[in-house]
Amino acid sequence: MVDPSAFGTALWTVAIAAALIVALSLAALSDMAMRRREDRAAPERASAASHARHDPNGTP
Repeated sequence: MVDPSAFGTALWTVAIAAALIVALSLAALSDMAMRRREDRAAPERASAASHARHDPNGTP
């Protein structure tokens, strides 16, 4: 016969492990999305930086 407290401990262990896996997976997906967004914005920043180099005061 299975000890009820051991069974409860096993369930909590599985639940905590599953929560950690889900949290780390969401963090990895979020990081990938942020890097993709930064990569898309990189050409815009480069062109803005080249315009700023020509006119350091920002005046026309």
